[in-house]
Amino acid sequence: MMKAINSIYVTVIMTLAVFLSSCEDLSDINKNPNNPEEVSANYVLTYVLTNTGKVVFNLGRDGSRIGGAMQYMQQGTNTGAPEVNQYDWSRESWESYYVILRNNALVYESGVRDDNRFFQAIALVMRSAIYGLLTDLYGDIPYSESLKAGTGAFFPKYDDQAAVYKGILTDLKEADNLLGSLAPKDAVNASSDVMYKGDASKWKKLANSLRLRYCMRLSEKKQDMNAAGINIEAEFKEASAGAFASNADDAFINWIGTARDNSAPGGPLNSANPNFALKPGKPFVDKLYSLNDPRLHRFVQPVQRKWDTKVTKETTVTVTNIFGESYPVVYVPASPASADTSLYVGLPIGLPITALVVYNKGNDGTVYHAERSPYISFLHDRYRKNTDAYAPMNLMTYAEVEFILAEAALNGGFGIADPAEHYKKGIRAAMTKVGVFEAASFNFDNYYAQTTVDYAKAANKLERIMEQKWLSSWFGIQSWFDWRRTGYPALKAGVVAQYGDAIPVRFMYPSPNLDPSYVVNYNAAVEKLGTTPFIPSGQSKDHPYAKMWLLNGGSKPW
Repeated sequence: MMKAINSIYVTVIMTLAVFLSSCEDLSDINKNPNNPEEVSANYVLTYVLTNTGKVVFNLGRDGSRIGGAMQYMQQGTNTGAPEVNQYDWSRESWESYYVILRNNALVYESGVRDDNRFFQAIALVMRSAIYGLLTDLYGDIPYSESLKAGTGAFFPKYDDQAAVYKGILTDLKEADNLLGSLAPKDAVNASSDVMYKGDASKWKKLANSLRLRYCMRLSEKKQDMNAAGINIEAEFKEASAGAFASNADDAFINWIGTARDNSAPGGPLNSANPNFALKPGKPFVDKLYSLNDPRLHRFVQPVQRKWDTKVTKETTVTVTNIFGESYPVVYVPASPASADTSLYVGLPIGLPITALVVYNKGNDGTVYHAERSPYISFLHDRYRKNTDAYAPMNLMTYAEVEFILAEAALNGGFGIADPAEHYKKGIRAAMTKVGVFEAASFNFDNYYAQTTVDYAKAANKLERIMEQKWLSSWFGIQSWFDWRRTGYPALKAGVVAQYGDAIPVRFMYPSPNLDPSYVVNYNAAVEKLGTTPFIPSGQSKDHPYAKMWLLNGGSKPW
C-alpha cells in the first residue's frame, strides 16, 4: 500500500479528463511531460483536490457510518442496516488517503524543485487536512515514516496522536508563512486549482481556519501539547485573525455531473437505482421541525401519505414548502392514535428491521415497496442527482469557523470575545450556505428569538452551540468529532446497537499485514488504545469503542 511512492497513477490522468473541461496550455510549465519525475504540479494538484473532496464527501454521505452515528439518517431495509443503524462497523481501509498523500507529496516536491512557494503551501495545507482526518478517525497513524518506501521504509511506525497533531499545526503555520511571502513567479494554474482558482488569499485563510479546527480539537489536551512544544491558545489567537471571514471563503468543490467520475454518488450516473432505502433520522428531522427551521425543506421531502386527525376520508393536497417546491400528499384519516401525524417524518434510531419496514403504517394494510414507505419522508431529491448547488464536496466552511470561535469565546483563554455574536453568525452562515434566505417569507430574527435557539436563553451554552453546529453539519463529518469531544448533541443509541447503549468513537485499523515487521507496529498502536466497557471481553482493543489518546482521560462522550 505504501510501496509505490514515485509512481503517478493512471487515475490522475483520468481525473483530469473529466475535471478539467478547459485548461491553459501547460507545456511551458513542464520540463519533460513524458517523465513522471518532472510532471507539472498543476496536473497532480487537480487529482489531490478532487479526490480529497470525494473522500470527505463519502465519509458523511447518505448511508455512511458517521451519518448514522450522528443520526442524520437511518437505513430503512435490511441492506446496509447493521452498519448504519446498529453500528456494526468493520475494518476500514485507509489506502485512498495514502494514495492522495503520495500524489500530494509530488506537488510539494515539484514546488521545491521549481522554487514555487504557492505549490509548497497548498501541499502543506492538503497534507495537514488528510493526515488530520486520518488521526481523527483512527488514532495513532503512520506519519513521520510514511511515504518513504523509496528509501526502504516499507513498514512505518504508527506515530502518537500528539506528534501527528503537532506536525499538522506546524505545517499549517509554515503554509501560512509561505502564502504571506509569495512572489509573482509563485503561480498556480487557475484551472488546476478547482477549489480556489489560484487565489492565494483563500488558501491562506484555509490554512488558518484548519489551525482553529485542530486547536479546538485539542482543547482538552493543552498540557500534553504544551509538553510537545505547541501552545494551543497562542496558536489559536494567531490563526483567528486570518481565518475565514465569510461564506465566500468556504473550501468546497462542486460536482460537475457530466460523467461518472465527476458526479455525486447518489446521481443516476453512479446509481442505476435511486436510493430510497436511506431515510432521514427522526432526531434530526424532529429538531428542525420543532424549530420551524427552513433547512428541513432543503434536506427532506414531506411524506407521501400523511396521517391527519382533521380529515374523514383520503384527500390529496398539494403541499408547497417555503422554497416553492410542491408535492402531492394524501391526507389519511388518523388511525391508530399512535400514528405520527407530522408532515415530515424521520425514521427512529436503531429499530429492529421488522419494525423499520412497517414504521408509521398504522392500520394501512397495503403492501408497499420495502424501500418506499409513503409514511416516512425521503431525503430531498437533490441527493439523487448528479450535481446540485446545495450538495457540494465541503472541506471546511465559514459556518464551522464561527461556531469554533463561539466555543472558544465561551471557554475563555483563546483571545476571543462575544460567544453569542459568533454563534449567531455561525447559524446565519450555515443557512446562507443552503440558500435559506432565498425564501422571502423567512425571518431570521424571529427564528433566532426562539427560546430554543437564542444563545442568551440557553441554560447550557455549550450544548446550544453544539446543537446548531450539528444542524449545520448535515451530510458532513465534523459533528461526529465534536460530539466525541463534548458529548453534544446528547444522542442516544437505538435498541439494536451492536455493543450496547453507546455510539462508536473511532474507525478500526485496516486488516493488518501479516508480515512481522508490520504487525509489531500495528500491535504497538493498538496497545495504546484505551479500553472501555463496550468492548466485549476477549476482543482486541482495535475496536470502534476503544478510546484513542485524544479521548482518553475524560468522560466524553460517554
